Amino acid sequence: MPIIPILIVEDFRPDAEKLKALLEKTDLDLLIDVADNKKDALRKIHSGKYDVLFMDIVLNRSAEDIVLNGMDLYESIDAKRRPEVVFVTEHEAFSLRSYRLDAADFMPKPATFAMVCRALENAFRRLAVPINLTFRPQPEFAFIEMSDKMCQRVQFSDIYFVQKVKGDNELAFFERNMRLDGFGKPVPRKAKKTIKEIVDFLPATEFVQVDQSTLVNMNFIVSFLKNKIVMSEGPQRSFAVTRSYIKELRQKLHVFE
Repeated sequence: MPIIPILIVEDFRPDAEKLKALLEKTDLDLLIDVADNKKDALRKIHSGKYDVLFMDIVLNRSAEDIVLNGMDLYESIDAKRRPEVVFVTEHEAFSLRSYRLDAADFMPKPATFAMVCRALENAFRRLAVPINLTFRPQPEFAFIEMSDKMCQRVQFSDIYFVQKVKGDNELAFFERNMRLDGFGKPVPRKAKKTIKEIVDFLPATEFVQVDQSTLVNMNFIVSFLKNKIVMSEGPQRSFAVTRSYIKELRQKLHVFE
């Protein structure tokens, strides 16, 4: 397999580094570069060196910008010179336009290893490059029986954290797009499960336990200091990590000091 040059267009450095790490995790022969602004992105794309773009859609805009977002930037390139593109965004409303632009894939944030592998397979197929990913991607969702006995779809990438309900034999799933009560407070879905059951069930590469009652999605962790983690979004932005789980957390976050 030839070396495939890839350009990540992402103005938020932590997201770019995470995506780069996921691409490197595939162990494929990839030459990965990053552009953190539209001007640099256009310069690098017009160089003709890249076969695949991972393009963030919502990019910071300065006064002199002509293009509005990553999709506009991609559309501004001569159709004959466009690399294969994978659009990356938190806003799924852009998905329809990605099809009109004939994107190789559309990847919601936060990205997962399975999403990255699927996107590469789609892009490489278009490039007529054989790909050998020696892994079995973990499922991205599951149907979990909730407390009302209904099996409901749970998208793993949408889970902020799972927490035991105090005084009850239930777990609460705190996710994106939760229903709000009359006071505007998020209402989590609940399942009659134990923390051990859900720890064994959810992808170990995506979730980490921080105390006896709480399991956190690592894709939303943005910083870690001693025994405290901070989340990028969600109904609770920080968690204390008890001593029993510090070692596992540091290993999973690849803490380097």
